[in-house]
Amino acid sequence: MSDALLKSVFRVFLRLFYKPFLGPPFPVSFQRRFMDLATRILVPPKEVDREPITGAEVPITRFGIGGGDPSLRPAVLWVHGGGFVVGSASTHAALGGYLAQAAGADVYLPDYRLAPEHPWPAATDDVFSAYRAILARGHDPAKVAIGGDSAGGAIAILAALQLNEMDVPAPAAMVLISPVTDLSLSGASVIGKRRADPLLRPEWLSDSYRQWAGPLALTDGRISPLYADLEGLPPSLIQVGEDEILLDDSVRFADRAWAKGVEVELQRFPRLWHDFQLQAGMIADSRAAVGDIGAFLRRRWGI
Repeated sequence: MSDALLKSVFRVFLRLFYKPFLGPPFPVSFQRRFMDLATRILVPPKEVDREPITGAEVPITRFGIGGGDPSLRPAVLWVHGGGFVVGSASTHAALGGYLAQAAGADVYLPDYRLAPEHPWPAATDDVFSAYRAILARGHDPAKVAIGGDSAGGAIAILAALQLNEMDVPAPAAMVLISPVTDLSLSGASVIGKRRADPLLRPEWLSDSYRQWAGPLALTDGRISPLYADLEGLPPSLIQVGEDEILLDDSVRFADRAWAKGVEVELQRFPRLWHDFQLQAGMIADSRAAVGDIGAFLRRRWGI
């Protein structure tokens, strides 16, 4: 099957068999089981090892090639997406594996606490703890990156900002895939791309965002990175599909970060959907995008 045909098939699959089951009227418990089952078709590369990390405050899974001394390898702390309410290291195992392969790094996925049981700041606190755990394993901050996809992108940004306020060495780079940056859903693409988007529904985003935000206003910079002071963030790569309602979350965030002196590269992918990099093991464009992430990180790490 050609890659073009495969993308068309996947788009139809997402629209008919995935998009309708995320969000109301289905309870979060169902959404979690559904996402776990739906992502089992996504398999990490065989060359990549999978290892649970013990002793950290939050459960963490490492994806990498080979063992040995962690201090000799670069590392990526990757925060999985899922609208703050679903997702895990298991649902994002394939992405973690392909990132590890592309960057030649250990990729760590924490199972941070999810809303609604654990609203803000639980997830951000867990990712901050996971970052410290990575440094405690001996990884050099100059060869560490933080990143995330979708809601995980928001958490990664907020954790990076938190690192700026604490006496903790900052990562050398940040990678964001279709990051959530505006929980108020004020971007024009939320309406303008609604028909084109085969994956996301504004109703799901609105419901899950509110569950994570708790009593905070959706424009509060502590939960919506678009409204935070972005000065001091590490050099960043942002990837976003053109056919997603969160397109403006990436574009406006890139503009505001750049205005604050942050080095930002923004890649926009025509005719591709939210988080398409998850299909790196199946679709050539997804694999190429993950390859771009690996190349960006290697440049930032000087390797």
